[in-house]
Amino acid sequence: MHVTVRPLQTSRLGNYEAGPFKEGAILFSILIASALFFGFLFNRETALSYSIGYNLYGAQRVLAGEVPYRDFHTLYPPATVYLNAAIFGVFGISLYNALLGVFVFKVITTAALYASGLMIMPRAWATVAACSSLLWLRPNGPFKAVPMHYGAFFLALALFLVLKYVKGGGKSYLLFAGVSLGALALFKHNIGAYALAGTLLAVLPSSRKGAMVLAGGFLLPVLPVVFFIASQDALREMSRTLIFGPGDFLLSRLAGWPSPAGFLVFAVLLACAGLLIYRRRSSARIVSSGSIILVLACCSFVIFSRQSVIDSLVFCAPVAVILWGAVRTFAEFKRGMSEWRVSLIVLVTAASAFLEAFPRFAREQAVASMPFVTLLLLYLIYRSAPLPLGRIARTALVSLLPLTLFLVGARLFLNTYFDGRLGFKSDTELNAERGRGVYFPKDRAEEIDGVVSYIRQHVEEGGYFFAHAYAGSSYLFLADRNNPSGAQFWGGVGVTDSERVDTLRAIDEKRIDLVITTDRDLRAEAYKPMREYIEKIFRADRRFGEVIMLRRTGVQQ
Repeated sequence: MHVTVRPLQTSRLGNYEAGPFKEGAILFSILIASALFFGFLFNRETALSYSIGYNLYGAQRVLAGEVPYRDFHTLYPPATVYLNAAIFGVFGISLYNALLGVFVFKVITTAALYASGLMIMPRAWATVAACSSLLWLRPNGPFKAVPMHYGAFFLALALFLVLKYVKGGGKSYLLFAGVSLGALALFKHNIGAYALAGTLLAVLPSSRKGAMVLAGGFLLPVLPVVFFIASQDALREMSRTLIFGPGDFLLSRLAGWPSPAGFLVFAVLLACAGLLIYRRRSSARIVSSGSIILVLACCSFVIFSRQSVIDSLVFCAPVAVILWGAVRTFAEFKRGMSEWRVSLIVLVTAASAFLEAFPRFAREQAVASMPFVTLLLLYLIYRSAPLPLGRIARTALVSLLPLTLFLVGARLFLNTYFDGRLGFKSDTELNAERGRGVYFPKDRAEEIDGVVSYIRQHVEEGGYFFAHAYAGSSYLFLADRNNPSGAQFWGGVGVTDSERVDTLRAIDEKRIDLVITTDRDLRAEAYKPMREYIEKIFRADRRFGEVIMLRRTGVQQ
């Protein structure tokens, strides 16, 4: 198929050329505003995240000279544990410093989103797209150390660099875009692969050499890491983990796709209202009034709907936006429009970010992708043909979908951070040394401090305890004690049959006196030797909320 390549119209694809000083000042303002906003929130944790166990404790093991995959298992590519190890090496080992690292990445991601939006839309639209990242924060640990909190920056940076190339920049932009995608893959390999494949699809038809440059840039950060892991005799285990998945841990956390009913109700009502307004388009007054009423109705729907309806919107709205983007991109390609490459690049970025939610269907991951989905939505609206309506009606209808997403994000944001009186839910600072400067809800903070204090009283410095429960792994980091096993989660990450045997042997040989578990984990224990060993050797000594402390029989209480 012959594709007609026409110069991209700057007037319809952003105003990045408006002036470097002015744009630099605005970008700096975005950085400062997002830093102030995130700085107000980043140390307000809403839950004790498992990532403390499998990423921050992993970083601590790296500082001790251990190698991921060889000495301990990890869920993800190695960049997350090594980055946090570097942060701890410079600033000290603490939960606050880890959250501070995520804070920095969130700020620069917001700036990268603004710069990318500015390449394809007017300044005001780009600002709205960037500011969406301020509200769309993961509800379960908004600043926890998970890979896409870092990878999102490299995804946004790669988008900006590829857009620079498409708008007439040299192949050096593709080289650095490839480097950014390679860095993304070192944090989240599947998202990096999706983004690389989609970007190659956009670049290859116009320049095979450009595609080779992009692929070469991707390998620049990846190959040294592969060689390093291979030199540490860990490449086979890393490949097995990244290709075949983290095993039982992932399976235990799979969830079904949420019901689309809420989204379908919203979509049907929206379509009916739109059709009614279109039928009465000959009356400017009716169209204007109807458009305003429609906007108010959508706002009320979001504000007063049940949480299940909001969850349905969080999952289904991005799918609808991505499908719209795919249809538009294909149509542009069929018509021979050069703009199809821009559309495809923005589409691929949003789709790659959203695919992090699969196969777990995790709401928090869908939420985290929303800034990229919002950027795609605004781009699609901006590129659409102007509505043949009056100014009031046109403004109302153009703002309808972005405003709806904004209100969904605002509702989740408020529910995450604030109570009914707009006071912080997380208002109690941890007393544990590694948790100082970080706030949790009062009952959760007291539980965490109680568990940490108990562990430090009953396990000597440099000693071991066994985290039978998933939640127990976080206390390895907070209490500064050691795991007798290379498996970060019992029954989860890296736990093969041989690892189960080795872990059970290590617990016995090292005379582990303390096991942290919960009623739920005890009931779910499927490995008969471990269940029988715990029942025979350990007895419940203390309970903190759901957490149960088991002590070895005969140990002085």
